[in-house]
Amino acid sequence: MSNDNRTFVCSVAFIDIVEYSKKSVADQMRAKEQFNLLLAQALADVPTKDRIILDTGDGAAISFLGDPEDGLFLALALRDALAERSDDSLRLRTGINLGPVRLVKDINGLPNIIGDGINVAQRVMSFAAINQVLASRSYYEVVSALSPDYAHLFSFEGARTDKHVREHEVYALGNYPAPPRPSRRKPGAAAVHATAALEKLGHAASTARAQVMRRPPLATALAVALILAVAAAARIAVKGSEAERQAETAAAKVIMPRPLPPKPAAVESQPPPAAKTESAAKPPPAKKPPRPATEAAATGTLRLNVLPWGEIHINGNQYGVSPPLRDIALKPGIYKLEIRNPGFASYLQVVEVTPGEEIKIRHRFR
Repeated sequence: MSNDNRTFVCSVAFIDIVEYSKKSVADQMRAKEQFNLLLAQALADVPTKDRIILDTGDGAAISFLGDPEDGLFLALALRDALAERSDDSLRLRTGINLGPVRLVKDINGLPNIIGDGINVAQRVMSFAAINQVLASRSYYEVVSALSPDYAHLFSFEGARTDKHVREHEVYALGNYPAPPRPSRRKPGAAAVHATAALEKLGHAASTARAQVMRRPPLATALAVALILAVAAAARIAVKGSEAERQAETAAAKVIMPRPLPPKPAAVESQPPPAAKTESAAKPPPAKKPPRPATEAAATGTLRLNVLPWGEIHINGNQYGVSPPLRDIALKPGIYKLEIRNPGFASYLQVVEVTPGEEIKIRHRFR
């Protein structure tokens, strides 16, 4: 696999067969066969190159290297399949998380995954009830940003603390109908031709360069003419690919939701000046009491720019993962900001928030 020994931020689904260790060997074999069949059906639409499946004995852990919503549709497929069963011989608990994992080789030389992404998925799974699907806050925030249809599927369950005294905010997947799954776009004919043309261009350029180094000026001119001709063909193919992609995009009419900008602070209108024609002897009108400040004016904003990513903790409370988290509204005061990323030293900063102020926090883990 070309992605060996690399770290990814991907979605991980950890699935556990309830009371598997209490079953007899025969019942364990039947439960595992039923589970493997349901899992294979649920993963039928996910390409093999976009997923890694680990057999955990009493379940499985699946890392999705492609679209983040693949984990959501796996959970929806298992939920619906269990609801259609006439018996309860197979009961599952599922946890979904978005976090960093590293691809390594196991003792047999096969792909394996380790890291905080799969560890948190297992912790979230342990909080789930029978046949329930729970998602971490980081995963919920990402799929909610992809589509409002995904956000409506979840409800906030509160915070849970694991055995390592680490707190996790979890969201439960409800019994709402599954939204339509976006189709995976396949390259059109023009894109295939463009790729072939570019490959020919690279081969022609290498050949021409070799000729330039050892041929007289006449051969050099012929080599340059060959490069220009192949480049023109590649340009035509690329234009055709671009036109095809624009046509498909216009037909699909998919609009990705974007986060709304923060509302500007309300500006309190000033009372009009007193008319100059009023008598000087007349006492000035009593001033009206000031209007209460709006919620936007009473808070400040932390604007985050963290690369490649980091968990945001303020005064010891976890606020989520940035990105996708960008802005945090805070009441005026002094706060201790901590940005965590496994494998790096945490970034600490003390910030003082004032009403209506925007504080930019930028950090890159190196």
